[in-house]
Amino acid sequence: MEQRRLGRTGLWVPRLGFGCGAVGGLMVRGEAAEQLRAVGRALEAGVRYFDTAPLYGDGRSEENLGRALARLDQAREALVGTKVRLSAADLERPGAAIRRSIEESLRRLGRERVDLFQLHNPLGAADAGRGPVAVDERLALGEVADAMRRAVEDGLAGHVGFTGLGDTATLHRVLAAGPFETVQAYLNALDPSGVHPGATGGEQDFDGLIGRAAAADVGVIAIRVYAAGALVATARRHPIAGEVGGALAGASYEEDVGRAVPLARLARELGLESGLELGLRFALAAPGVSVALVGLSSFEHLEAALRWESRGPLDPAAVDRVVALARERA
Repeated sequence: MEQRRLGRTGLWVPRLGFGCGAVGGLMVRGEAAEQLRAVGRALEAGVRYFDTAPLYGDGRSEENLGRALARLDQAREALVGTKVRLSAADLERPGAAIRRSIEESLRRLGRERVDLFQLHNPLGAADAGRGPVAVDERLALGEVADAMRRAVEDGLAGHVGFTGLGDTATLHRVLAAGPFETVQAYLNALDPSGVHPGATGGEQDFDGLIGRAAAADVGVIAIRVYAAGALVATARRHPIAGEVGGALAGASYEEDVGRAVPLARLARELGLESGLELGLRFALAAPGVSVALVGLSSFEHLEAALRWESRGPLDPAAVDRVVALARERA
């Protein structure tokens, strides 16, 4: 599998990453045997970047990933990224909360260090009581970044990054300020504005955040490339798939399913298996993206992602058609 440079971290990562989140659910609610089988198959195929977080299943994702890696000889090749999400109470003493979080993550993972440690809160003004607590720019660039860097200095993490959700202008300023080496950037065929400013599909405009990151040598990890599964253009979900939280303000899964119908038609016209194949290969074609994370509910989902990755990025003409549809809905 093609390996890409993860910005100035100097790490080389596969262009397809293994998402261990609660939306797909495999590493949270799946059977232990299937988790082991999927992690082993991923490593065999060259998918050696695994993304997890304490939030996923209240630590179960980290525990299950750690248990699977401990049983596999290939695990020495694995790169692991985890996160910290601060609560409102944590904002009073973020340094202590960040240290506690990474130490607990390492215990659950059974590792001495992770390769990437990321802030999991949206960035911007304080929230209005809905969703995760937002971290303001001053705090993100001050005490939070300092505490995360201390984790690197103390050998608990290799590199630090942040999740590129929240207020667009704040995200751009935090990116430009420079303390974070990677960004998890929202990107899918419904809202490709991280690469194509203004092509929002009617959702948030990330105003070229991915291009800005690449220009600053910040590694880009594309998230929600399947739009949490909405690209299948049906509301039916896998039995162990988790509830879909609103990654973007004002957006809903049901609306995304409706927006995906023209993309599903385009996928059929292009001879693709589904809107999911279109979505993954669209993300692989995006300039500046180092690794595209996919969420999984089953071993079969992994095999499908491997099959689609092997077919390569969408060709430029198909990319243009996807972006044109997003601009029509903007």
